[in-house]
Amino acid sequence: MKKLGLLLSLFTITLALTAGIVSVFETDVQSTEIGVVLFEVSFYALTHFNIIPMPAGVLGEYIGAPGAPTGAGAGVQVINTERSRGAFMSYRTNPQYASNDITDSYLRFETPITNGTNKLTFKTYVGDGTTQTATERRLERNDKFVITSWGFFLIAQPDGKSNGRLHTYPNLTDFGVAAPDLESLFNGELIVTVQRKKVIPAYDMQRFLKVPETQQSSGTNRDQRDFKRLLVNLTPHVEIDGSGTNEIEINYPAHAGWAGGTPAVGFKHLACIYAHGLLITNGSANI
Repeated sequence: MKKLGLLLSLFTITLALTAGIVSVFETDVQSTEIGVVLFEVSFYALTHFNIIPMPAGVLGEYIGAPGAPTGAGAGVQVINTERSRGAFMSYRTNPQYASNDITDSYLRFETPITNGTNKLTFKTYVGDGTTQTATERRLERNDKFVITSWGFFLIAQPDGKSNGRLHTYPNLTDFGVAAPDLESLFNGELIVTVQRKKVIPAYDMQRFLKVPETQQSSGTNRDQRDFKRLLVNLTPHVEIDGSGTNEIEINYPAHAGWAGGTPAVGFKHLACIYAHGLLITNGSANI
């Protein structure tokens, strides 16, 4: 059955390629079909006998393995449709990182929101500048991180605590009279500079503004939310190096008397960038 399936697949591919080539280049059907078949046979032979090696998992992942114990699966390779796995396979098969551990991980950068300025600056690695908050997770100097998705959040953090909630909009219950001015952050732009090169020169903050249908109305309830849906996929991915120069900034319009940085007594307002992606341990280019 497997062989029959393979033959039918090759036959279908042959017809499709032949039709495409004939249609675009107006070639002879018979000659084109012969050429397509020869190409398929040559490519199969070259990869089957490892004359042209094909990286493991290039088409997806294996479920089970040949010769595995009963019940472990039959070693079937499936096409990958999971975005995060596609990113992992891209780096896992890169010879540059052959000896590095690559794991699914996250980073969390925070910075105070203050009045009298229209810029937020985020520190990215451990020991960089300002004191790291209890809820931050910065990058170690020897590591590299590949950002595949991220989100921007506002936090009303109680003094001396770490239980402030992550908000994707200026929540009136938590931010009170400062909420209208905090809205201007989402009218700004995010800029990412890596090794003195602007890899993201202007990323509109509106992408991060997510107001749930059911919103918090008092201190005893919460917004409706699904954290995974609050993150935005990033294309292309951004690599930041723990021992490199990484600058993440947000510029936003402010005005005289702007008071987004004025919290209730006993609180402070923080801005947070929360990034999901791949942690490449000891992947820094400088080690």
